[in-house]
Amino acid sequence: MQDSPHSALCRYVSEFLGTYFLVLTIGCNVLTGSVSTALSVGTILMVMIYSLYSVSGAHFNPAVTLAVKISGRNLISMADVIFYIISQIIGGIAAGLTYSLIFGSVFVMAPTGKFTALSAGVCEVVYTTALCYVVLNVATTEKQASNEYFGLASGFTVVAAALAIGGISGCCLNPAVSVAAASVAFMSRGVVAFRFLHVYIFAPFIGSAIASLCFYIVQREDEYARQGSGSAHEFDELESPSRGNRAESRFNLTSINY
Repeated sequence: MQDSPHSALCRYVSEFLGTYFLVLTIGCNVLTGSVSTALSVGTILMVMIYSLYSVSGAHFNPAVTLAVKISGRNLISMADVIFYIISQIIGGIAAGLTYSLIFGSVFVMAPTGKFTALSAGVCEVVYTTALCYVVLNVATTEKQASNEYFGLASGFTVVAAALAIGGISGCCLNPAVSVAAASVAFMSRGVVAFRFLHVYIFAPFIGSAIASLCFYIVQREDEYARQGSGSAHEFDELESPSRGNRAESRFNLTSINY
């Protein structure tokens, strides 16, 4: 985040670590056939958010990073967007190598049973929208700056999503997860590991964009303070001393691209 008191390196390591433990937890649950995968994954996401939010904003997901960027408000620089996503993907691959070493096995994201790639893609779009929308509302708004439930809200969104669509798409919602799983599986399965990768990359990014649009429509009177009329509106100054992650911004609304 642009106004974080931590250095760029600290922020990128934070994103690496959070994504590493998230992907490792997913891999361990999948490869042991755990019946509590949804709760386990949602819980690790929640605790890593509480642990690292003050450092990097605790995205751990390229779709979330994109949502924060295109929601405007100057909360994250383009350089951070790029390096956050790189850190997340590297963290995911490191986790994939770890669980493959532990289990001697791998997995890939793919539609489950009778369900098609289209069905899986729709599910991924819808629930990534839900996840990114929740994050934008509970973790990036001025009015929510002092709440203590943002990690719980994000984690349990993933729990709800996993219970709802885990049997359809596998519930990825995170391009770093799918890229990591496919990259590690490629070493033993070859190009077949990438068969459905496009679904699990593009669907979350589409959901991210939809979430940002919904956030703007719902929150524009609070988060996007209007001055003047027509296309001359600007954002009011946003500041949150309690989190230290808000950037002071004067940002023209006409520059947002959804």
